[in-house]
Amino acid sequence: MSLIVLVGAWREMKEMNKGLYDYEDVKCFPKPADMPPFWFEMIGVSHCDGKYRIIREDSKVCVCEYIIKGSGTLHIGGKTYHPKAGDIYILPEFGRHEYYTEPKDPWTKIFFNVRGTGVSSMLNTFELKNKFLFSDCEELYPVFEQIFSKSQEEITTEQIMIECCELFVRLLFTLYNKIRTADESLEEAHKVKFFIQNNVERELSMKEIADSIYRSRDYTNRLFKRYYNVTPYAYYLNLRIEKAKALLQHTSLSVRQISEKLGYKNGKCFSKQFQYMTGMTASYYRKIKHGARRNDDEK
Repeated sequence: MSLIVLVGAWREMKEMNKGLYDYEDVKCFPKPADMPPFWFEMIGVSHCDGKYRIIREDSKVCVCEYIIKGSGTLHIGGKTYHPKAGDIYILPEFGRHEYYTEPKDPWTKIFFNVRGTGVSSMLNTFELKNKFLFSDCEELYPVFEQIFSKSQEEITTEQIMIECCELFVRLLFTLYNKIRTADESLEEAHKVKFFIQNNVERELSMKEIADSIYRSRDYTNRLFKRYYNVTPYAYYLNLRIEKAKALLQHTSLSVRQISEKLGYKNGKCFSKQFQYMTGMTASYYRKIKHGARRNDDEK
């Protein structure tokens, strides 16, 4: 395809999409006769307006975009995502792409479209083939900036392709490491949760909880709170009180026996903690719950 034909096709597409962009700065590269494994077809920055919407029924390109600001919606692989500022999405070739901006908070994006046999192979190699949205990737914005800047340089197209492909591989490698780190962290958080659940009937210290994954107390606190929005020790205390509530409501065990069953040092310590966390004594909690159950039975 000649450069004249490509530019003409681009202008026609821009006219069809008139009103989708407040401003767009794009560099297009004509497809060579012999397609190499990687070829950047288009690199640019889009300042979308509220009407921006893209649908590709069977995309011939892999689309990679970094959201500089704004928010929107992405439909791909039978799922819906909501890319926001700081996020990256990668949409592989030969699939349906549909994405659109939030009208009141339109996207500004930096992006590139790449094609070639090497693209799918690299996504598979870095285990990213079926992962589309990557959140909180601000550290990767400079890579997109470098790809965009490289496309503007007065050097040969071949040199632009070589250097942009190197940056693309760096991007994929960083995303791969980011996902692996997140997966390992989530597994650690699960281990902490499992440890607490299996030791809820005895006194636990924060040191014991952290030691269960061979980490410091500060790290364990940050890790657990990231995934469960509560510190591990607060989760442990809440779990003990919830178990105490169930025993008060569904058994005839005395408050002292429940205290012993849950591993409290003494009944006074249990009663004090129960009242602090529920706003009532254990005996009163049992009384109102049994009263509510009797009323239900009489209906």
